Amino acid sequence: FEETQCFCPAFTSLWDGSVLVPFPTTVSYCDIVTVCLLLGMLANKFFRPFTVTASVVATHFYCALSSIHGTIKTMTKRSRKWAVITVLMLCLSAAGGADTAANGAEVSPRPQTPIMGWSSWNHFHININEAIIRGQADSMVASGMVKVGYRYINIDDGYFGGRDTNGNLYCNLEKFPSGMKALAHYIHAKGLKPGIYSDAGTDTCGSEWDKDSHGFGVGLYQHEEQDLTLMLKDWGYDFIKVDWCGGLRQKLSEEKQYTLIGGIVRKLRADVVYNVCRWQYPGDWVKTTADSWRISGDISATFESVMHIVDQCEPLWPHCTPGHFNDMDMLQVGRGMTEDEDKSHFTMWCMMTSPLLAGNDLREMKPATIAILTQPEIIALNQDPLGHQARRLRDDGDSELWAKPLGTIEGGEVAVTLLNRAKKEVNISFNLSEFGIDAAKGYALRDLWQGKTLATTATATSHSFKVPAHGVVVLRITGIPTAKTPFKS
Repeated sequence: FEETQCFCPAFTSLWDGSVLVPFPTTVSYCDIVTVCLLLGMLANKFFRPFTVTASVVATHFYCALSSIHGTIKTMTKRSRKWAVITVLMLCLSAAGGADTAANGAEVSPRPQTPIMGWSSWNHFHININEAIIRGQADSMVASGMVKVGYRYINIDDGYFGGRDTNGNLYCNLEKFPSGMKALAHYIHAKGLKPGIYSDAGTDTCGSEWDKDSHGFGVGLYQHEEQDLTLMLKDWGYDFIKVDWCGGLRQKLSEEKQYTLIGGIVRKLRADVVYNVCRWQYPGDWVKTTADSWRISGDISATFESVMHIVDQCEPLWPHCTPGHFNDMDMLQVGRGMTEDEDKSHFTMWCMMTSPLLAGNDLREMKPATIAILTQPEIIALNQDPLGHQARRLRDDGDSELWAKPLGTIEGGEVAVTLLNRAKKEVNISFNLSEFGIDAAKGYALRDLWQGKTLATTATATSHSFKVPAHGVVVLRITGIPTAKTPFKS
């Protein structure tokens, strides 16, 4: 089952008994068709797209039938025959039907909106172990984060043990006694996706900045295919971040090395998310190589650091498209800033369509932190399928006006953020024409952090809002577009 690389959390939870699904004692053919359709929808949602082979279809089929074997036993011979045929057809569809769109174009098996999850580096650096990582996975589910879209549990530097005499990589068994494959399986069993780390060079960043003796000689350089096969195929990790500390020290060509790594990743598993961590926009070559790329140095848990990264990312909006994102680094929400600063931080990452990777200890979150990280209307701005990065439309010193279109460029739906960088409350005003909205034809106005609809058929041409120190007001405006929009270019 695992060897076919067709992991499905829904089926596996039924498989291992962690979820009990009650079935009636007498079942009609309509009942079983309904069950099969639900299984088909789950399969289409969770199965990785891949080429259909006999072994893959057999695995889907066996897993699906095992999940509903109790129901099938209660059926007549004729109904059982049609149920088996229905399940087989749905499994064939799940296995092969996601590779192309309706127009025949190839559809990427990787997320087309920014990934959401957690990463170990901000809070733990190299001081990680198996219990910590399992605890984060447990807490992601228990806190409700998984319900709003968080999926990835990314293990950063600090798990390495070294290489054996044949150059094979192994983990630190004192910190990870069950091994990295077992840990990936544990994360998968939660319905989550495990992520892993390496460096494009010979040594990792932890060897330099955290004096990790296990970080020497364990980078990808000259072990690219060997290590990536181990991490992505044998261990089963679904995301990889590739750092640049070793590559920088060795003066490697970043384009050549990252492109080599990306090609191997795609060859091994087309569904793996690949992140280039070069600490600046690497160049246009990265857009055909990676799914996301870091655009700044490491973030700190200060408002100044957050704003510095916002400024670095702002001119990079043309490079942000569905499936390809400017990575503004891991989140610092819940790690020492004020609640208003945390809201501003989270808002700007969502407005600017950055990956959302929590960097706090999920086991020790305050209710306010959970509320910020799981605010569904703010997250919806990040996950909008248009994939458009917000732009700064006006800069009045400490007061700024940001906006991004939602759904379509000229659809008349816009997310607006009033950002206050000052240390005191300020009033920030705007005119609807700044977003290309025809106020005279009416529009709806909703405050997202407040969760309040302020108007459904407003016609006022302008508005003014009080914005707290280091805070934001975030609005969703739905109206009729004018002929001129600021988002076309």
